[in-house]
Amino acid sequence: MNEPTQGTARTFYAHSLPAAPGKEAPPSITEWEPLEEHLRKVAKLAESFAAAWNAGVWGLVLGLWHDLGKYTIDFLNYLFSANGVEAHLEQVRGRVDHSTAGAQHARRQYDQKQALIGDILAYCIAGHHGGLPDFSDSHGSSGLSDRLKKPVPAIEPPPEDISLLRSCPRLTVPLRLVSKERAAYHLAFFTRMLFSTLVDADFLATEQFMNPERATQRGEPPAPDWAAWDSKLTTYIDQLARGKSEALMTSDLSRKLLRHRRAVLEACRSWSAEASGLFWLAVPTGGGKTLASLSFAVRHAQAYGLRRIVYAIPFTSIIEQTADVFRLALQGMDERSILEHHVNLDPEKETPWSRLATENWDAPLVVTTNVQFFESLHAAKPSACRKLHRLARSVIILDEVQTLPVTLLAPCLASIDELARNYGCSIVLCTATPPAFDRRDRFPIGLEGVREISPEPTALLAKVQRAQASRLGTLDDDRLASLLHAEDQALCIVNTRPHAARLFMKLLASSQTNESTDEYFHLSTRLCGQHRSNALTKIRKRLKKGQRCLVVSTQLVEAGVDLDFPAVYRALAGLDALVQAAGRCNREGRLASGRFLVFEPTDVKLPRGLESSIETAQEILPDYEDLLSSDAVEAFFRLHYQKHQGQWDKPGVLGGAFALSSSSGVAFQFREVAREFRMIDDEGVPVVVPYGLEGRRLVERVLDCRPMTRDDYRRLQRYTVSVPYRTFQALDERGSLVLQESEGRPAVLGEPGLYDERLGLLADDAAASARDPADFIL
Repeated sequence: MNEPTQGTARTFYAHSLPAAPGKEAPPSITEWEPLEEHLRKVAKLAESFAAAWNAGVWGLVLGLWHDLGKYTIDFLNYLFSANGVEAHLEQVRGRVDHSTAGAQHARRQYDQKQALIGDILAYCIAGHHGGLPDFSDSHGSSGLSDRLKKPVPAIEPPPEDISLLRSCPRLTVPLRLVSKERAAYHLAFFTRMLFSTLVDADFLATEQFMNPERATQRGEPPAPDWAAWDSKLTTYIDQLARGKSEALMTSDLSRKLLRHRRAVLEACRSWSAEASGLFWLAVPTGGGKTLASLSFAVRHAQAYGLRRIVYAIPFTSIIEQTADVFRLALQGMDERSILEHHVNLDPEKETPWSRLATENWDAPLVVTTNVQFFESLHAAKPSACRKLHRLARSVIILDEVQTLPVTLLAPCLASIDELARNYGCSIVLCTATPPAFDRRDRFPIGLEGVREISPEPTALLAKVQRAQASRLGTLDDDRLASLLHAEDQALCIVNTRPHAARLFMKLLASSQTNESTDEYFHLSTRLCGQHRSNALTKIRKRLKKGQRCLVVSTQLVEAGVDLDFPAVYRALAGLDALVQAAGRCNREGRLASGRFLVFEPTDVKLPRGLESSIETAQEILPDYEDLLSSDAVEAFFRLHYQKHQGQWDKPGVLGGAFALSSSSGVAFQFREVAREFRMIDDEGVPVVVPYGLEGRRLVERVLDCRPMTRDDYRRLQRYTVSVPYRTFQALDERGSLVLQESEGRPAVLGEPGLYDERLGLLADDAAASARDPADFIL
């Protein structure tokens, strides 16, 4: 094949095209995408993305330079020989490294006094396919410091307005620093946000050329009309309040609860006019904070022209519930307005399949997990970072913020402050149990300038306390099952999955033969999402009808799951968990007081972190008659954080991982941080289970290797159970899994008998030899 020419100049290309289905011959070279055209498209998109925090010119430069390494004969010959299928993914074997050349170009253009600028650009360009690199890679030569010295093919002269050789724009870092000590973290955060604009722009521009049909299907979500959202939300909340008033005006407590819900809502609406920044919303469980906080967000976004609302929740078990509430409240809006992102199907290696299971958060309202939110803010992979630039100028609601792990408190709080300080975000910290996050002498990592939305939260907690707490002491499973069996409606929450399963089976065994087993329920993350939803629907129906209903669950039901029991038993845990559990007791105030019973189980092995929380609770409880009081909870958090002071930043995110020095310049260990920053020690490996007709249909689709759409992957999440890697290995060795050859496709449970209609996936039993107590919490 002869080299293509354009007049007397050689023509370079960004992407070629594969043969169309049913055709043997690939498209003509004249249909390939000229490199110059691709660079301009990416630059325009990246500039518009970064403009959200006054860094548009940075995005422009990154877009123009990211593929300068394709202006080489090596890459052109590669396109000829490879026929260009997926040519833009360099992690595939045999690809030509085209990103290093652009990184070196950036470093040369901003040298000496502007070395900081050049380093930031180089990190982004060098990593735009494989991920943000470490400065120094102890395991090989992929570190930025080595790549900047790496011999690369000579770049053919690109158009001058692309290379910017003579007119490099003056770049400044538009950041307000909190302190010199935090400067490295500020710059690393800034680099990752710029990286997000580049990889998202590159992906979208490439998709537009390589797969215009998918690009058309993706489209653009509707621009939010916040005034219309507010109107719909106000109408819905008013109708809901009238309905609850008619149904619940049965006691002084229920009337008081309704009044305080209204007060919280009005406070949120009033504070929405305040200047952007950090806010607390401390509301007791059942106090209506979900819709009240959304009302704040909608009105605040309208007042300040913010772009979207991101609602982050601790557990996947309540994301569907929360998103469904929002859809109901905003019914009639475009269905693309609300996006759920809690994907389990996100393999380590970015592939065409895995991309279909992820989103870039281009929606007005995003509902996601705390894990997804905070780990993405400290990630290195393009697939994890694509969405980050969408956070700029957003309202971010962090629900149940007290669940942040103590070993990551410093970087989590720093990222919250960073988004508010430098990226135009307003952040609402929602909680029923306010942790001691305020900055003080003994807690220097705390937040400053946080405004409290709730009217007198401490007094509110005392006024609407719906359950009387008492301690039962130590109970073995036989005694506990006996107490539960004597109840008509009760919820029992324990600390580990094995204990929940064991206690549930003990409860079943203690039932009389003539009793219906439909009265008994078990909940844990060993049930796939659809299974849990079905179980919760049945539980709520029985509770509403006054029928007998006994539930044994792990703590997945504590944060936000809408259940209302007259009696709740809770295994001893941290005081924050106890307060959350108590929120499932007499939730609507139908009774004068519910019964909240705390016990200490026997023969339960706990992970170290949970043991530590329980030890702190045991130190605090003797000093407080009411273990649910705000004073007790505040004392618990202060002592708990103080005891772990040396672990506030276990991965070293604010320490040595990000550093500035006169000798090495910007030394950022992005991949090291991404490996170490884990909200959950072992996030697990997804296994698709054949639950119900729809689950079996999706399993067949996966096993047959039929094409999977983005919607198929979303539905697949509902029939997926995530298991720790050690457990996954044990199941595989047992021969219980069907592993897929197609890249990016999930494993499927091939032994149907291991999925029980009550206990879910019996992986804990199948992998008993692999047990680690930390694997079995939820």
